[in-house]
Amino acid sequence: MQQFTHPNIRPLIVDTHHPEGIVPNKLIEVVFILRCDPAILIRRLRRKKWSHEKIRENVMAEAVDSCYITARSCYANKKLVQIDTSHADVKHSVEIAKNILSGEKAPDLSVNWLSKLEKDASLARYLGC
Repeated sequence: MQQFTHPNIRPLIVDTHHPEGIVPNKLIEVVFILRCDPAILIRRLRRKKWSHEKIRENVMAEAVDSCYITARSCYANKKLVQIDTSHADVKHSVEIAKNILSGEKAPDLSVNWLSKLEKDASLARYLGC
């Protein structure tokens, strides 16, 4: 991955669930998709006192790869990097992103939460949260 070096544009970080149309594709260097095991995500959101409905919505979106699929429909696969935040704090996740932006090879992450939830028979439980 090359360093961002456009002479007239400073690097920019955009935090969104809906990336399409915000920044022109030709200016995108990398898209980070932060992932989290649904079992851990539900605990995090409960600690934040999110509503039952918002927790269910977010856990299901994570389980079915919603953000990843949206990013894939907008950007070239080579620009996408998934970071598993399940067991990482913010500082560690930022370090991974910074290293990738500095030219380090991105970790090879392919998650399939839906398969995991089906395997451990917890899918029905998360549908109801």
